[in-house]
Amino acid sequence: MTNSHSGKRHERALAALLLCSLGLPMTLSASNTHFEATLKTQALLTQSTDSTHSSKQFGVGLEAEFSNNFDSDNLIGIFTPYARWANENQEVNHADVRELHLLHTAEHWEGLVGISRVFWGVTESGHLVDIINQTDQREGFDGEDKLGQPMIRLSRILGQDTLDLFLLSGFRERKFLPASSPLALPFPISNNNAVYGASNGRQHLDIAVRFSGYRNAIDYGISWFSGTSRDPDFISEATGVYLQRYPLIDQLGLDLQVTLESWLWKLEAIHRTFDSESSTDTYTAAITGAEYSLFGLANGLFDLGLLAEWHTDSRDNLATVPLQNDLFTGLRLAFNDTQSSEVLAGAFLDLDDDSTSLRVEASRRVFGDARISLEAQSFTNIDSKNAAYYLRDSDFLLLSLHVFF
Repeated sequence: MTNSHSGKRHERALAALLLCSLGLPMTLSASNTHFEATLKTQALLTQSTDSTHSSKQFGVGLEAEFSNNFDSDNLIGIFTPYARWANENQEVNHADVRELHLLHTAEHWEGLVGISRVFWGVTESGHLVDIINQTDQREGFDGEDKLGQPMIRLSRILGQDTLDLFLLSGFRERKFLPASSPLALPFPISNNNAVYGASNGRQHLDIAVRFSGYRNAIDYGISWFSGTSRDPDFISEATGVYLQRYPLIDQLGLDLQVTLESWLWKLEAIHRTFDSESSTDTYTAAITGAEYSLFGLANGLFDLGLLAEWHTDSRDNLATVPLQNDLFTGLRLAFNDTQSSEVLAGAFLDLDDDSTSLRVEASRRVFGDARISLEAQSFTNIDSKNAAYYLRDSDFLLLSLHVFF
């Protein structure tokens, strides 16, 4: 195993090359620019008496997207930078290149080179198969935000199917919230000096393949990944600080969605083996469930979706994730109004110890080119042996205003 001290010269060279490609002069007909500014305020609703966390935080995020098609029907360049500032904790302030790539399309082929984001998955309460990009833990508790990943992608279109091949280099380490932040892990984690299973550290070349498509009512994806795990385990130092360790893995993934009238049946499953030292062994995990939709309720005012999903992990109590035998139930309200109002509310129940967490997400378009969103979570009745016990006094509410221009 090696420690990570290698530079980012190849990423900087790639960035410089693509910036030159996207750079001026650009004709107005060939280029587009979009901005999204986000204002966030977060409040902790419950705190322990010895907590040092600030009960309120305010942050600003700015994401821009620049695109240029070079007056071509087959080539497009995308540049998406992102930056975030928070008033309470300077350690979470950061900037990132979410996307910086060239995409070439032909009749049955696509080729992409640069930094990009890729999403795989179908389930609502988790995404086991989604492995290409690293999670940006500083951006959200739910793990939905991802860092850009340097890659080469080659895609072959086969009628109703697509075969994707990925070559991934320049591994991105996960950046964790500092211990003084709300919702941070209950032990200090170093964001430097990560330990790797690969002898060449973050320069290891990862490979991924995915075959996806649809047949009648079935949408499917079969994926294989070989390389550095995006999920670290931790090594305790004598100083009390934990180092991140990224083992080499092979992962086989499957995602399925079957549409039968008002029913959506969903499955995500993985089988992961380890090619270097790790704190865990070979395991299999799955999320399976269904969503039933009722359309046009209250004289067409809204549609209602009823959801249920079960998380299982063959490691049982040795799992490094909190959802190893848990049930998610929820409902989705989609209002048929011009503001595209939506509400998703649900509960996670640990089937081993009855620990419960409640979560609400809501959004509504306002002022024409803006959207207001709410995210809230309450950790109730958390068993002292549960992996989420450190969150027992961390109920929070996050209110965001997204302005597009």
